[in-house]
Amino acid sequence: MAKSTPVKKAWRSLTWLGVLVVVLLGTLTAGVLFSNATWLPKLALDLEGGTQIILAPQVENGQSVQQEQLDQAVSIIRQRIDASGVSEAQISTEGSRNIVVSLPGKPDQATLDRVKSSARLDFRPVLVAGGPTNEVVGADGKSTPAPTPA
Repeated sequence: MAKSTPVKKAWRSLTWLGVLVVVLLGTLTAGVLFSNATWLPKLALDLEGGTQIILAPQVENGQSVQQEQLDQAVSIIRQRIDASGVSEAQISTEGSRNIVVSLPGKPDQATLDRVKSSARLDFRPVLVAGGPTNEVVGADGKSTPAPTPA
C-alpha cells in the first residue's frame, strides 16, 4: 500500500473543496432559475432607502394621547406589517404625538393599504368594564342563562 504524502492530501482536500463550491453554485443557480430569487442581495432600509409614513392620532374632545396608547398602536402596526412579510421595517413613536413607519424599498400596494387602514386611530375611554357572564343573548335580544355542563 502506498503511503499518503502531504501533496496527495492537499490535492484531495482541494478536490473536495472544488466539489463543494460546484454544488453550492449549482444550488444558487437552480434557485435563481426556478424561483423568484436574484443574484443580488436585498438591501435593507439603511442602504436602499424606502418609504416613510407618519401617522398622527386624532382624538375627540381635546383629550391627550397617552404613551401607553401609542405603544399599543405601534405594536398593532408592527404585527400587521410583519404579517405581510416585510423585513427590516422600523416602527417607532416620534415624541409623544406621531407614529413613524419606515419601510425598505418600494412596498407593494397591499402593505401600504395595511398601514393606511391602521392610520385612523381612535382612542376612546372604556366607560364600563364588566366581568364575564354566563348568559347568552338570543336573536330576540333577551338574555337567557347558558346551560351548564352536568
